[in-house]
Amino acid sequence: MVNGSCLKTKKLLAASNQTTRSSRTAKTLLGSIKQKIFEDFDQVEIDPPIAMNVRLCGHSFAPGSQPFIPMIKMSQSKLGFSPCSPGESVFNTILLQNSSDTPVLFKAMQDSSNTFKAFPSLGLIPG
Repeated sequence: MVNGSCLKTKKLLAASNQTTRSSRTAKTLLGSIKQKIFEDFDQVEIDPPIAMNVRLCGHSFAPGSQPFIPMIKMSQSKLGFSPCSPGESVFNTILLQNSSDTPVLFKAMQDSSNTFKAFPSLGLIPG
């Protein structure tokens, strides 16, 4: 979702016709975005389309079932940051490992004070 004075937000709905039961799927949707602006017909402006990659994941498990249990290992159980001055940034790294055969989707939640940020904040760890 992108916010801005001249930008608009659009929703994308993706459906799957997966026929295999009890399986997981991960795909990448490739596309482009082109915004048309007709303000002045005398002035011709050509804006190239913006490339877009959307990662999709889904499953065909029955509701309430969990036949595959993902196993995630983190390199550290606690993160410690060294002191820093106001306006200065300090970084730390953790490693997420998936030791199962099931792909795992992760999402780092943003804290309410916007003090901490995770990069990448969303991702898929293959099994």
